[in-house]
Amino acid sequence: ATRSIPSVGGFGWRAQAQAGGEATNGRAELDYLGRYGQVQAGVSDFNGSAAAYANVNGALVLMGRNVFASRTISNGFAVVSSDGIPNVPVRLENNPIGSTDSRGMLLVTPLNSYQNNKLSIDPMDLPADVRIDHVETVAAPKDRSGTMVRFGITPVRAASLILVDSDGKYLPLGSQARLRDAPDESALVGFDGSLYLDTLGEHNVLDIDTPSGPCRVAFDYRNQGSDIPQIGPLTCRLEQP
Repeated sequence: ATRSIPSVGGFGWRAQAQAGGEATNGRAELDYLGRYGQVQAGVSDFNGSAAAYANVNGALVLMGRNVFASRTISNGFAVVSSDGIPNVPVRLENNPIGSTDSRGMLLVTPLNSYQNNKLSIDPMDLPADVRIDHVETVAAPKDRSGTMVRFGITPVRAASLILVDSDGKYLPLGSQARLRDAPDESALVGFDGSLYLDTLGEHNVLDIDTPSGPCRVAFDYRNQGSDIPQIGPLTCRLEQP
């Protein structure tokens, strides 16, 4: 009598008995397939000679200065890095394959060697204060070897600003704003004086071109957890000629 181990993992077992003449033989075996490998243990009795045995198999991967335990690897694999952000769900060919650990790492097996394997993440699963270079990539490892996969996740100082003029009215729609520390990057003021920036420093000076002339506003950035803070209303004062 047998029960095979489920392919997704779990327990399997086998029991065997034989009797004939003066010979009586028997064996019982229990198997477990887990995330980190397979364990097998059993006992047997053949003509009064009893024995017990056990077997463990799996794999250890050293990549990116990290060690990973897994089931036996007989094909390709990849190590996914979320740049230190934990609990980021990862998909293989659009199917959930696991989440990054406390170090922001995940070992993905098995991959098809010498073929394109699509790995992806959902930006909605990430904190709001990060920038992502891309949400999907292709891994094509060699046979029984691996590759490092990064999505380019970078923490940023982002905020939604509310800007008003000296009279307390929202700055006009379409006014162009530039950070003095990053003059090559600009953004446009939206409805109700709103402005989103994700390249802020601890102390910021903002130069804004409005129909009434250039104005300037200075403010400090304060981190409020993983949510994007709203700062303002901030008064943008016209610069004197």
